[in-house]
Amino acid sequence: MPFTSPAIYFRTVSSTASITPDPSNLPSDQILQFDSENNIVELVDNAYQNNVSIDPATNPDGSKKTFLQDNGRLEDIVTVSGKLQNADSVFINKLKSFARKLQIEPVFHKFGIFGLAYPVTDSFDLDPTDEVGYFIDKLQITTSGQSKFVVSFILTLKTGGTLV
Repeated sequence: MPFTSPAIYFRTVSSTASITPDPSNLPSDQILQFDSENNIVELVDNAYQNNVSIDPATNPDGSKKTFLQDNGRLEDIVTVSGKLQNADSVFINKLKSFARKLQIEPVFHKFGIFGLAYPVTDSFDLDPTDEVGYFIDKLQITTSGQSKFVVSFILTLKTGGTLV
């Protein structure tokens, strides 16, 4: 992906990867790019948790055995956090509108409409398809104290679909 700075974007049925292969060419209202000194991504964190159930049992002879069952992935979360300098209300409102969008499309993007481009390392990148995607689970926007011109944000993305 040719993004040169972190970006969150969403796809629609009319802008799938086969229609618009390069997500940086999506319409501007579908991209939120952190590309200035005023909009900074400070942290990208990926937390993955397996869904393994542990069932201990005692046999008739008194011995104990633990049975494990692998039920796949419990969750795969990517947290993006940063600062918005000068309290850019247009940027903040766009971020809020992304979080308030319908997060899936029943026709194509059934597991999440959002993608993430992180040029520092492509291990966080995900372009939504009909098999996998991100959805916004939570958005937190904070300002406090004397820093009236600095707004912090935490965006929690969860992965839906099939991961390889």
